[in-house]
Amino acid sequence: MKKLVIILVSFITLACFAQVETIPFEEDDLLFIKVKVNEGDELNFVFDTGASLVVLDSLVAKRMGIKSDYSQNAQGANGIQSYKIALNQKVGLGKIDLISNMVLVNLKPLSQKSGRNIDGIIGYDILKDFVTQFNFEEKNIKLYTKEDQIVDLSTYTKIPMKFDGTPIPQIDLKFTMLDGTQKTGNFLFDSGANLTVLFNTPYAEKHDLQNRLDKTIKAKARGLNKSTAFTRGSIKKIQFDNFEFLDLPIDIAKNKAGVSASEAYSGILGAKIINRFDMVLDYKRKLFYFKPNSGYKKPFVFPMSGLGIALIEGKVTVSYVIESSEAYKKGIREGDELLSINDYHGNDLKLWRTYFEEDQKEVSLKIRNRLGDINTVTILLKRLI
Repeated sequence: MKKLVIILVSFITLACFAQVETIPFEEDDLLFIKVKVNEGDELNFVFDTGASLVVLDSLVAKRMGIKSDYSQNAQGANGIQSYKIALNQKVGLGKIDLISNMVLVNLKPLSQKSGRNIDGIIGYDILKDFVTQFNFEEKNIKLYTKEDQIVDLSTYTKIPMKFDGTPIPQIDLKFTMLDGTQKTGNFLFDSGANLTVLFNTPYAEKHDLQNRLDKTIKAKARGLNKSTAFTRGSIKKIQFDNFEFLDLPIDIAKNKAGVSASEAYSGILGAKIINRFDMVLDYKRKLFYFKPNSGYKKPFVFPMSGLGIALIEGKVTVSYVIESSEAYKKGIREGDELLSINDYHGNDLKLWRTYFEEDQKEVSLKIRNRLGDINTVTILLKRLI
């Protein structure tokens, strides 16, 4: 009997350690989790498979007394950039404590674009040590020591993962252009990129992708250090394994330096596709596991208004205007403040963006321009690509 009790206690102990931790997240295009740095208050971090190092907002670091130990040049989205590094900082997620080096960067522009406060970014430091399960119905990330501890793993589709010298995994995609042309490529699996698919400049030029698009618009996106321009269009289909997505917007990079100018891979697979799956990521065995979640079949959102928006000092502000859009033709310009849309006067960017999503619907915008003049503009939403 005593031996049996010891065996049962051992089994219970192993079972308790099978799942190491459960980390709740909030989904707002990206995944937001709570993280403690050096035993301080909880901070808002983005969980990002494209983050090879932990990133901490430089203003948060200053407030906490964290100083850089040295600066290092590294390849960023737009070329070689200098980053400040703080060594050996303590990072806490639930009952997990890590010692990590941190890149100190001003994340305020990303917070403004998101409409949510972003204190930091984390990814590889967790993913390299644990088998990581993402559940979008329960809104949590579960960490395991081994994949065979996940009881429902057989319900997922297993797909090989590649690294090729980078800490960001890669996945093979097949896509079909509007003219029927089919191509394949290897794409970085980057849940911190708020897009469907971005094609790198060399790959797009080699396969003449821009000339295979129908309508296109010029847009820009914000990276860690600066904005970058790209072309946005649409394609007929993207697929990997037995999963496929029809009629979706895509981006084509224009960068001549940096990650998006690399010939080592074709581009980036981003959150607007990744988040349509419950997933298990096993970096040690180089395996993806995918299972469609409730968002899998939702139609993709296309640009309709021609406006980009950001939350600056609590004000909804126009961050860019597509020159071919009705909004531009009616005088809306970058830097204008949007006071209301229809009857909504708040500053929740997620809600603002839902107002811009309904094709062939008119919306009324109350605007304060850069001269301080207030006027009302009505625009018809329509698909621009």
